[in-house]
Amino acid sequence: MSDLVRSTPTAFFRELLRQACDEQKVLPSESAEFYLVRLLESFIRHDQGLLDRPLALAYLESLDGDPPERYQRLKRVGDTALFVSGVFTESLESKTVGPDYYTSLGGLAYRDLASLPGTPLGKGVTALFTEMSARFLDFVRVLSQMSLDELFTSDRDTLRIYRRWVVTRGARDADALMRRGIIPFAPKRQLVQ
Repeated sequence: MSDLVRSTPTAFFRELLRQACDEQKVLPSESAEFYLVRLLESFIRHDQGLLDRPLALAYLESLDGDPPERYQRLKRVGDTALFVSGVFTESLESKTVGPDYYTSLGGLAYRDLASLPGTPLGKGVTALFTEMSARFLDFVRVLSQMSLDELFTSDRDTLRIYRRWVVTRGARDADALMRRGIIPFAPKRQLVQ
């Protein structure tokens, strides 16, 4: 049994995250790395459907309320969009709106968090959520790498890799597609700002 299997969820996800960051050449800040590990841990215990309710409605609801309430709602939108976009990209293919919409919505939620007045945790949170917003697609690629390599190794089909590449444009996914005889091509996309 490997040391990772016997380790705590925190150590397990930190190791996988660092490996994926190295593979994707993404260097998160210390606070972003910690945040991503905690995000993965939180979804281990998530007991209801992530997308039972449209995420856009949750975002719209986050526009009202006092700052602590808005903070929690925006955080949930950003975290859900990041997790689903990174780990379950293919689950978005059958939805009315696709992966690009979720990545845009997640980045927007984190940007709103960074500028939320009266944030209870101060400037450190502002810097963290600014990074989470600005590097949202980098972090989607990292979570995708973790999913592809370690979390769901039985799902290494070509279509899944291609769908992930369409969202993230990650070099590793492009290499995997090319090794399978597929030249990755998709029109340029524009993110909602």
